[in-house]
Amino acid sequence: MEVRRLPGAVLAAAHDRRGGATEVAARAIDGLLEVAGDRSLLEEAVAVLLAGQPAMAPLWHLAEAARGPDPPAALRELRRRLDQDAGAAVAAAAGWLRRHLAGRPGAVATVSHSSLVEQVLASLAPAAAPADPVVALVGTDGIGPAAFLNAAGTGELAARLPTLVVATAIKLVPAEVFAALAGPGFEAVPLDAVTAVVIGDQVVSPAEAGRRARDR
Repeated sequence: MEVRRLPGAVLAAAHDRRGGATEVAARAIDGLLEVAGDRSLLEEAVAVLLAGQPAMAPLWHLAEAARGPDPPAALRELRRRLDQDAGAAVAAAAGWLRRHLAGRPGAVATVSHSSLVEQVLASLAPAAAPADPVVALVGTDGIGPAAFLNAAGTGELAARLPTLVVATAIKLVPAEVFAALAGPGFEAVPLDAVTAVVIGDQVVSPAEAGRRARDR
């Protein structure tokens, strides 16, 4: 009897405890595309990803694409939009930070392990000398209509500093999906606790981010 094996990229994404949601989602899509022509194996791969990453909203979108009428086409389009949105989000967030740091040199505080956050910070010129943070930048594993999910400590940081959340559209999920997102070391933070949210190439208000999540 043939023993079917899940792609290594699927298993790596399911067990990744260091990468951010965007990075994990990209790897997961690549893995799902390897078995996109086998419905039963594809469903098994989706189940492993959802069980392995219960806090990551992008996995819900991956599952929706994989269970649709044309999984290969849907997953390839999701991957294309993810790459496009990620690059746009980094540029938009960096622009916002430069405007808010102008004339007030200082570090940018974060509690995130997000790959988007790392790319944004890498694009900023370092301060001439160490200084107290004047703004905060965080990523997110999911945005719902009223709150977003990120590493524990995000709420405390947002209470101290003007905070920007950097995300892509794949992080937006409706209320019933957001309610199921959870994991050790994560906390749900009210959207109205932050200053603005980057979604792809747009910087929007927290209320607008919540509306977009509600409409998913």
